[in-house]
Amino acid sequence: MEFSIKDVRYRASVMDAFTQLHVVRRLAPVLGTMAPLVGKDAERDQDVLLKGVADCVAGLKDEDVEYILNACLDAAERRNQGGGWAPVRKDGATMFPVGPAALLLIAFHVIRHNLSGFFADLPSLSGLEGLMSKLNG
Repeated sequence: MEFSIKDVRYRASVMDAFTQLHVVRRLAPVLGTMAPLVGKDAERDQDVLLKGVADCVAGLKDEDVEYILNACLDAAERRNQGGGWAPVRKDGATMFPVGPAALLLIAFHVIRHNLSGFFADLPSLSGLEGLMSKLNG
């Protein structure tokens, strides 16, 4: 999935399943806060997204934020001026200057790209409630 931040093209790639799971686990305290952001038009509503993502990040522990952001940078590529794509982060080092706003927006796009299927695959809460009532019945 491609996206732009301040006229720079980026592309989100797929994280492996374990990384996705660890990101979800660390995001769990703020997933409800992030849900309304998923439907936003990323190109048009970057300021709204930035504030929403910053609010979500504010509620997390530093080590969780670092894990999530590093995992997202590892799963992002930046379009070179001459063509082609280059990893945003490689071997633990950020390959391009990335400010805090761009960092949060890159993370949002990578998370949305990687985790949208995760939530679609979960059973609905109403289905779980029905199952629990049968088990407790």
